[in-house]
Amino acid sequence: MKKISKAITLLLVVAAVVFAAGCAEKTATPLNVSNEKGQVVTGIDSGKTISLKNGESFTLNLVENPSTGYAWELNLSKGLSILNDNYRDPSTPHNMGAAGTHSWVIQATAPGSQQVKGIYKGPTGAIDTEENFTLTAKVV
Repeated sequence: MKKISKAITLLLVVAAVVFAAGCAEKTATPLNVSNEKGQVVTGIDSGKTISLKNGESFTLNLVENPSTGYAWELNLSKGLSILNDNYRDPSTPHNMGAAGTHSWVIQATAPGSQQVKGIYKGPTGAIDTEENFTLTAKVV
């Protein structure tokens, strides 16, 4: 009986470690995404300003884990347009449930101060679990 109790305890500890590893921090470095164009912006660039020429594109890579119900919702000002939008899994079997990278290729379509605003929402949309992303693009 004592051995069974120890085995169950060990199993629970291993399960907790595996679960915790799958709940990696959302702001980790994103995976390399092959369709990147122009400047590459990531979550650590939130709150910054970039400069673009009208017609130029940049790539926004944000860590996302849709398997847990969390996803980015982006709002762009009228002078920006999404050319490409895709999600890339961690791509290895031992990373099942781990976050991947959501990538958008965004093109400047009008001069002026343009905005990218994103919110990382969970399945319930609860305010205390949201993360925000903002970026200003000065387009000339």
